[in-house]
Amino acid sequence: MASSCFLLPLLVLATSTAAVATMESQMARAPAPGPSSSAAVSFLHASCAAVEPADTCYNLLLPYADSFHGSLARVARTSAGLAAGQQHALSDELARLKLRGTGAGRVPDMILADCFNLVQSSDMFANETLGRLDNLVAGMKSKKDFESQKFLAQDWLSASGSGLVDCLDWFHGAGDTAASSPVVKEVMAGCTSVFPYMEVALGLTNNIQF
Repeated sequence: MASSCFLLPLLVLATSTAAVATMESQMARAPAPGPSSSAAVSFLHASCAAVEPADTCYNLLLPYADSFHGSLARVARTSAGLAAGQQHALSDELARLKLRGTGAGRVPDMILADCFNLVQSSDMFANETLGRLDNLVAGMKSKKDFESQKFLAQDWLSASGSGLVDCLDWFHGAGDTAASSPVVKEVMAGCTSVFPYMEVALGLTNNIQF
């Protein structure tokens, strides 16, 4: 029994380490930035033209333009990878801030905890979503499978963005004391910063065709 109790924490640690390594590997698949050809830039410009905010889309993805090879699915996958990386960093930051508390009272502290739970829960499924977009990049044999993978990717991106907006709305409604908290300001700045990444990735994913 003593041996089993000793081995269980080691098994949990090994499993957690492997899961984090897998997620970081998936998020790191975005190609290395480099100089872009005029054709690649034109394709990216056209891809982002139908996305809001178009300028944000273009500026975020311009360093990767030569890696898309005329594939909107590749554009969406790279964008989603960047969004997932930003969300993962925000989740880590919220975990740190949650331990400190807002210093603005019980309600803002509860909102911070809820925001952390939302972002962390969404972050847990980032790996699956990036895998679905990888499938779209590779090409699906049937339209039914294509639509299924696309829908699930859209669902995650939409829910992730909505969660960030919810956090902002909750803090906006928490009163002046919460608004003056440096921790709350940091949380709101983080959510505001990550949201455009999700918005762009969702817009690009919406436009992928079979």
